[in-house]
Amino acid sequence: MSNPSLPAPAPRASLSLVAREKGAVRAWSFERAGTVVTLREGPLGGKSKQTEKTFETEAEALAFCEKNLHAKVEKGYFASGLGLRAVPVEALRAELKVAGSAEGRVLVHDGDLVLPHDLILDEGFGLLAPEKDASAPLVGLWVRGALTVEGSPLNFEDDTGPFLQVGGALVARGIGVGGSQLRVDGSVRTGELIGVYNHGLVDVGGDLDARLVATERTVSVAGKTNAMRFLGWGASVFRVVEGVEDASDPHEASGVFVAGVLKKPEGLVDLSLARKRLAEGKPNLLEAPVSVRAEFRKQMAKKLEAPEKLKSLVLSRKNLSVLPVELFQFRRLEKLDLSGNKLRRLPEELGLLTELRELRLGGNGLQELPESVGALGKLVHLDLEANCIWRLPESLERCTELRSINFINNPYSYVRASFGSWRQVMVLRDFPEVLTRLPKLEVLEFNGTFLRALPKRAFDSQGLQRVSIKDSFITEVDKALHPLVEVDLEDAKKTAANFVRFWFARDSVHLEDIYDAKTRRYDFADVIALVHFLVESALPVTAGYEDVLATWTHQIERVGHVIDRAERNPEHSRVLFGALRDSLDTVGKATGANALVDGLRGMFDERARAAV
Repeated sequence: MSNPSLPAPAPRASLSLVAREKGAVRAWSFERAGTVVTLREGPLGGKSKQTEKTFETEAEALAFCEKNLHAKVEKGYFASGLGLRAVPVEALRAELKVAGSAEGRVLVHDGDLVLPHDLILDEGFGLLAPEKDASAPLVGLWVRGALTVEGSPLNFEDDTGPFLQVGGALVARGIGVGGSQLRVDGSVRTGELIGVYNHGLVDVGGDLDARLVATERTVSVAGKTNAMRFLGWGASVFRVVEGVEDASDPHEASGVFVAGVLKKPEGLVDLSLARKRLAEGKPNLLEAPVSVRAEFRKQMAKKLEAPEKLKSLVLSRKNLSVLPVELFQFRRLEKLDLSGNKLRRLPEELGLLTELRELRLGGNGLQELPESVGALGKLVHLDLEANCIWRLPESLERCTELRSINFINNPYSYVRASFGSWRQVMVLRDFPEVLTRLPKLEVLEFNGTFLRALPKRAFDSQGLQRVSIKDSFITEVDKALHPLVEVDLEDAKKTAANFVRFWFARDSVHLEDIYDAKTRRYDFADVIALVHFLVESALPVTAGYEDVLATWTHQIERVGHVIDRAERNPEHSRVLFGALRDSLDTVGKATGANALVDGLRGMFDERARAAV
């Protein structure tokens, strides 16, 4: 997607930078005359070191200047003579539109400003580095006119950062930010806008024109947006033109982003890597993005000429997170295999495929089925293995020909990736009673689920052969009501321990998930949600907690060992397990005295103290 409105800055023949280092000010400059480049560096006003280099071509000389300029800005240098002045926040309070403006000082520029390099919006860095004997920190930049950044505004602190407020329009090569607030009264024109984490915001008073907007944070646009837009957490990408999103033509991340920002094996977009690439001047957007529909039409062109002839379609392992609408032209399909994709939800158009006999949806991280599934009255086999189904629609009872349902491994291993975080995870705990109303059901398999109890009504099917339930939290079976239900009642203890072993593990709890090395801040919200999820799942089990507590002991030591080794700093473990210990107070208040909660609290406390 082109962005022709974004101007390319003319190459500079010379530029002077300064940097504040421990109260002193250093200067650096370059001059380019054809193929000859002269560099000067030294204390401001003092003797400088001069270096001259000659290149074969002017292009090589220009590339050398740009490389050195980028390196200096990365070290905190910035253009001299910008005409900025520091003003106390209190004196500007009525003008500032950023939320909760911190105490300190703001750099103010009266009128339009051109910045000939990246603008680093990190606390105490570059433009915002404190002067010698400064009375208060610099907390933001307020440009009362328009701002042109010939590089990119960049903020690498995900939780916070100095703000940028612009009274006019903002033009920049790119924008890559984390916790900073960006408020622009006018329009924004940029190449790629990358927003990492959800603590910051971008507020645009006019239009937003970009090649790509990829963000987990709030982006508010009063005018119209023109961009490829990706809103994080495994979402699809949509083209937005004049403020209207084309929801009928979604794009997969793999059809929009370069491979370097896609995590394996899930293929999710890593916006931190995208911000890093932006800072390095590397593109994140493919030159020619391909939509799901375009790729589908290309591959299925011949079959779409006579859709009524197609009876079986296999689209397994195509990395799909959405289904192309053209799929539902195949109204005579009897078998559809969508296994091994990334389909978190299915569209209601699924109900148009009324001839389906076999539907395979395994290995998708699918969270629920659409209500329209009830229109599949001829469906015989339904495969839901390895998903994250947390509810089944009541309309399923209209699938009166259903013989077999595979519900093994719900949730599957990538449950966190499916929902985006442990704080959002939902699981199926109550046996879906709608399954008991299927008149021709023969085989039903559950394995590796969070089921706690069987339904209170008998199965209607006279042809029922087997209901197999393994690795669940079910502790009792009414054999008079459910004679064909097979449940290992000893599984409950093993299941609780297995889930702990699988998810509270050194492969899934990492230092970078809980600690930001740049800001030296911890965020335990997600790992606390994981611990509470595992504890609360096991609490209803009436059997003793010896097995699950023994597993917790083993896993706590393994996770703690990995956290300790990451930076060879035991402080991380101490803070982590101390936070987990304290978080159990909320669980304890709800349950009262409980051997599992009390035992786990003691383990966390012991590990926290051992790290001192």
